[in-house]
Amino acid sequence: MIHSMTGFGKACLQLPTKKITVEVKSLNSKNLDLNVRLPLTYREKELPLRNVIAQELERGKVDFSLYCEITAEETSNKINGPIVLSYIKQMQEIIPDADATELMKMAVRMPDALKVERLELDENEWTEIEKVIKEALVILMSLDLVKGVL
Repeated sequence: MIHSMTGFGKACLQLPTKKITVEVKSLNSKNLDLNVRLPLTYREKELPLRNVIAQELERGKVDFSLYCEITAEETSNKINGPIVLSYIKQMQEIIPDADATELMKMAVRMPDALKVERLELDENEWTEIEKVIKEALVILMSLDLVKGVL
């Protein structure tokens, strides 16, 4: 039986250092038109994820979003100390009597003052995220079935 693919599914997962939220929105359409939004850390899983979604939702204009909110003190940004010190030294040569605090404020805004370390994908974490993705898809499809009954 062909039924409408208009709906919304949302599921959340609380991990020790982050909160994952999965949202799936679908509008009725003859073909599958899939738009996927993922954080950079999970980009390598995009193709398998598209395949899972395509198997579950055969048609519809689908917007899939995975949001990651860091809830712990852990961060991937680190101050690049040698670069910042180099900037401060160069600015002191230009303005010898400048306030050190002001120089620091300027130096941390300069290019490459922060190092962004790419976080590696944890496969155990991804397994938990896959469960939440499937849960959001089930919610989307179950709401669609309820609408079909009404």
